[in-house]
Amino acid sequence: MEEAKVLTGYISNYIYSSEDSLYKVCKLETEDDSITITGSFPILEEGLLYDFVGKIINHPKYGEQFVVESYTKSNTFTKGGLVLYLSSEKFKGIGKKLATSIVEALGTDTINIIINEPEKLDNIKGLTASKKEILINTIKDNYVSEQVFIKLFSFGLTSKMVHKLYEAYGNSAASKIEKNPYCLIYEIDGYGFKKSDALAINMGFSLDDNLRVKAALTYTVTYVCYNQGFTYLTHEQLINSTKSLLENNPLIKDEKYINCLDELIKDNKLIAIDDKIFDYKLYNDERKCTNKIEKLYNTKTKLYSEKKIKKALDYIENLISIKYTDMQKEAIINALSNKLSIITGGPGTGKSTILKGIILAYAYLNDLSIGCDALDYKVRLVAPTGRAAKRMTETTNMKATTIHKALGYSYDGGFSYDEFNLLTCSLLIVDEASMVDISLASALFKSLMDSCQIILVGDVNQLPSVGPGNVLYDLIRSKYFITTRLTQIMRQAKDSDIIKLSHMILNENIAYDIFKNKKEIFMYSSDTKDTIEQIFRILDSFINSGGDLITGIQILAPMYAGVAGIDAINTAIQNKYNSSTDKVLVRDNVVFKQNDKVLQLKNDSQLDIMNGDIGKILDIKKIDDKDVMLIDFDGRIVTYYASEIENLKLAYAISIHKAQGSEFDNVIMPMLPSYQIMLKKKIFYTGVTRAKKKLILIGKPDCIEKAIHTYDYIRQTALCKELNEVLNKKEKDIFDDEIPFDTLGEYDMDGITPYSFMN
Repeated sequence: MEEAKVLTGYISNYIYSSEDSLYKVCKLETEDDSITITGSFPILEEGLLYDFVGKIINHPKYGEQFVVESYTKSNTFTKGGLVLYLSSEKFKGIGKKLATSIVEALGTDTINIIINEPEKLDNIKGLTASKKEILINTIKDNYVSEQVFIKLFSFGLTSKMVHKLYEAYGNSAASKIEKNPYCLIYEIDGYGFKKSDALAINMGFSLDDNLRVKAALTYTVTYVCYNQGFTYLTHEQLINSTKSLLENNPLIKDEKYINCLDELIKDNKLIAIDDKIFDYKLYNDERKCTNKIEKLYNTKTKLYSEKKIKKALDYIENLISIKYTDMQKEAIINALSNKLSIITGGPGTGKSTILKGIILAYAYLNDLSIGCDALDYKVRLVAPTGRAAKRMTETTNMKATTIHKALGYSYDGGFSYDEFNLLTCSLLIVDEASMVDISLASALFKSLMDSCQIILVGDVNQLPSVGPGNVLYDLIRSKYFITTRLTQIMRQAKDSDIIKLSHMILNENIAYDIFKNKKEIFMYSSDTKDTIEQIFRILDSFINSGGDLITGIQILAPMYAGVAGIDAINTAIQNKYNSSTDKVLVRDNVVFKQNDKVLQLKNDSQLDIMNGDIGKILDIKKIDDKDVMLIDFDGRIVTYYASEIENLKLAYAISIHKAQGSEFDNVIMPMLPSYQIMLKKKIFYTGVTRAKKKLILIGKPDCIEKAIHTYDYIRQTALCKELNEVLNKKEKDIFDDEIPFDTLGEYDMDGITPYSFMN
C-alpha cells in the first residue's frame, strides 16, 4: 500500500467547490510545482501555507491528483502568500498596497498578531477603523472554523469523518468530542464503539474511565438488540458481553461494571425489569404495544357471525366464478368473525386469494362496493415495503400503502398519526407481517381506534424483521390473536418446482432430483473464488436472450463482506456491464453511474422512498451547481442529491433481508461455504421464495444441507406477558451467558448503524 505523502503549499485557485458538501478540487502551489488536490475541507485561505497529508492517484479522466486525507496550517508563512491572502476579495477595501504595508509591519506572524494583539494594527497608514474591524472579524471567523478542522484532524480522523462531524456540530465539533467522544456512536453514522473508543484512548481517556464503561454497556445492549433482533439482554449476558467488548481488561473490576450499570438505570438510559436489561426505546415500544393489544382485545366490537360470512362467500363464489377450499373458507371466516386474527402460510397456500376474499366479503357484509369512498374510509391495507403494498393493491383492487405512509411518516422520523391522532379505519389488514419490527408495530397499533378489527397476513417461516422484535411469531403464540395456519398447496401451485423446493426446505429433506427438471430451478456447482465468473456466465446468457439486467433478474446473497459478498458482486457487475464514463458520480470511493441499479437504505419522507426500494439511475447532472442523480423508483422519478449518497447502494445484488416483501421473476442465489454463519434455514427459505419464475442456485449441496438443518435462535423478546411458553422443539430461546461480538462485528448485516432501523 502506498505511503501517505506531505505536500506543503498554498491554494491558488478553487477549480470546483461542491454546494452540498465540503468536497473541493483546488490548485495547490508548492515550492517546486503546482498540482491538483481533492478532498473534503472548508474554504482555506488563499496564499497561506498548509501541510496536506494524502496520496497521489491517477484519475482515469482528470489525470494526476493529490487526494487529501488531512491537513494542518503550516508553521511558516511567506510574505508573498500573506499579501495574496489579505488582498483577496474576502477583505473588503484592503488592496495589495495596504496588504503589503500590513505584512511589512507585522512580518510572517501577521495572522497570530491580528488575532491576539489587534492593537498593533493601529499605526498602519491607510488602515481605517472600518477596514480594521473587517480585517479582524474576518480572520477570527475563518480562524475558528479552520482550527476546528485542524483539531479534528489531529484526533486521527479521516477527511470523510471530519466532514460528517463538522456538518453535524459546526464549530463546536472539536469541543463536543473532547468532552465525550462516545457520543459519536449514536449521533454519527459509521461510528461504532470500536472507532469511538480508539478515538477516546488516543485523546487520553483511561481504560477504566466511567464514561468508557457506560458507553460500552449501552452500546452492548443497543448493538446486540438491533443486530440480533432482541428487545433485551439478561443481566449476566450484558455484563459478560461488555467484558468481551472491552477485551476482559483486568483494570476494570466487576464492581465498576455493576456501579456504572446502576447509574445508567438510575438515569433511565437503560431499563431493568427483574433480570432483563432493556434499551429505553425498545422497552417503551414493547410496553406500549402490549398495552394497546390488550386494549384492542378487550374493547367489544360488532363482529360478523359465521352464518353471515358463509352467505357472503356463497355470493362471492357466484359473482367471480371461484370455488374456495374448506381451508380458505375457514381462514376468511376466522378473520372476519374475530377482533384480532392472523393468517400464516407458505408460498402457494392461497394467501392472496384469501386476502381478496376477505375484502369482497367485508364489502358485501357492509353493502359496499370495491373502489367506493366508504369502503376506502373503513378499510386500510398496509404492508412494510412499497413492493409488498403494490402487490397487495394488485391482488385486492384496493389501494394499499406502506405502513410508514399510512401513519404519515415525517422528515424527523416521527408519525403524524399516533395515540393522539388516530386513524379512522374500522378494519386494518397488514400483509407481509413477518417483516414488522416492534417499533413499527407499536407505532401502528397505538394509532388505531380501540374498536378497530385487525388481520395480519404473513409467512411465519420467513426471516423475522430486520429490526428488533419477533412480532408475528410472538402474536401467534399469544392468546389474543386467532391464528389460521395454511398448509394445503393450491392446485395451480402444485406444479411449481420453486414452491416444491420451499416446502422441502421446511421439511428439511431436499430431493435433489428436482434440479434435473431444469424447468424453474437450476443449480451450478461453484467454489467461492469462481462464483462471480459463474454469475457473469448466467447474466451473459440472460442478456443475450433479451433479458433486462435491471428489471428482469435479481441476485440475492446473505452477506455484504467477502470475495463473493454483495459488495464484491455489485462492483464486479458494475465494472463489466455498465461502461458509462461521462455520467459518473464519485464520493469517498463510492461510484455510481448512469444506468446503475440502486437500493435505498433509509426511509425518506421528503423523497417518498422507503428502506429497500430499488431504482435505476436515469441521469447524473448538476442542478443549481449541485450534483444530483435522477432515479426511477418503480415509475417515480426522484431527484437525488449527492449529499444523500450514503443512503444508496448498488443493487445488482442485495441482501436476502432487503428482498423480503418483494418478488422477482428470476433470482440468482449463491450458497457458499464462505457464508458460514449465514447459512440458516430461514435465510435460505426466504431467498428461495422471492423467485417467481426461475431460481438459480450457485454453490454446493453441502451448503444447502447445512442451511436447512441450521436454526436461528428464537429472539429474546417480551411482547406480551401472557404469551404461551410452548415453543417448537427445534427452537430455543437464547440464554447464553455471553453474546459473542465476533459474530456481529461493526460491519453489520446491511452496512448501516443500529438506529437506522428506527425509521
